[in-house]
Formats: sequence, structure tokens, C-alpha cells
Amino acid sequence: MKEFALDPTTLPSADILGHAQAGRLLRAERQTPENGVPAFITREDWEQMAARFGVTGQSSADLLPALERAVQRLLAHAAKTLSEREPGVISAVLSARTDLFEENTQTYLSFLRDSTHPVACVVIGSSPWCDTDTP
Repeated sequence: MKEFALDPTTLPSADILGHAQAGRLLRAERQTPENGVPAFITREDWEQMAARFGVTGQSSADLLPALERAVQRLLAHAAKTLSEREPGVISAVLSARTDLFEENTQTYLSFLRDSTHPVACVVIGSSPWCDTDTP
């Protein structure tokens, strides 16, 4: 996978930690790879994905390995896309067509920085995400 560097100071700020602690954002991976970007998914998108694949209750944890593989592929797509752009030209939101949430629809990667820690994060979802999306 190609690597790309994100400068957190150039990304929109969001209360990632607060939303995660409140259960509105869920980790989309068990462990962030070295030099990786912490990935999250909204609770609503998690529930939509679980319903799409007919997974309920305790067995929904079985979706995490599949989601982790999808996150790796999506971030590889982002790295390739960003590495081909002019230096310094980075959009906070990228998208790709996937079957993750619905068949053949856009999946969005919203790159943000946590407002309490100077770290870049990505929220992967069925629509672009920003801090004002949830109360």
C-alpha cells in the first residue's frame, strides 16, 4: 500500500473522542496499523451494515474482521488517490463505490482531526461526516 501523510492541522476539527465515548462513533478496526490513521464508523452505519448482511446481536462482532479488511482496501484507495494529486492538494472527503452499506453506492472517507488531540482520523460511512452530524 502506498503511504501518504496527513497534516492534522489542515483537516476539519471534530470531537472524535467525545463521540466515541458516547457510542456515536465506533472503532472500525481492533488496532490501528503502525503509521496508520485511526478509523471509525458511525453507530447508524454499523447497524445498517449489520442489517445488510443479516447479522444481529452478539454475532455482529463477527462483522469486525470483514470491516477491517474493507477499511484497509478503502485506505489503500485513498493513499493511491492522494499520492497521485499535486502536493498539498488534499480533500477532507474522498469517496469510492462499494457494497459496504448498500449495493454499488458511494462510501465516504471523511478525514478529520480530533479536537482534543492533534491526530488525524477517518470516519468511513454512507455519507460524508462532520461533527455537526450528530447532537
